[in-house]
Amino acid sequence: MERLRIEYKTGYMELNVEAFFPCKMPAMRKAARLINQYCSDEIRVELLSDLREMADGYKALCEMYTEKAEGLPADTPERRHWRAQFNKTEVLRRRMENNIRLISGGKKG
Repeated sequence: MERLRIEYKTGYMELNVEAFFPCKMPAMRKAARLINQYCSDEIRVELLSDLREMADGYKALCEMYTEKAEGLPADTPERRHWRAQFNKTEVLRRRMENNIRLISGGKKG
């Protein structure tokens, strides 16, 4: 799914899925409310599938960055670089998990 179109009474909103997700919680709360209220179950299932696929990609990147960092001597610029990459990707992965949780009904776990 490249674009998500949410149609409601007074208009519509189109989200570029790869650009919008993962997003911070204030924006996600607003988007999740619209998605859960106005999108069909089929569209939500397709969106959740795409988001889970993206989350798996972030998880794989985190693992790769960890492996690269562990293979280097401690306190070297290269190791710090890979740790920084891991930290950035881990933030995106956690955001994506929270986004998925809100769209799938707001349940934890």
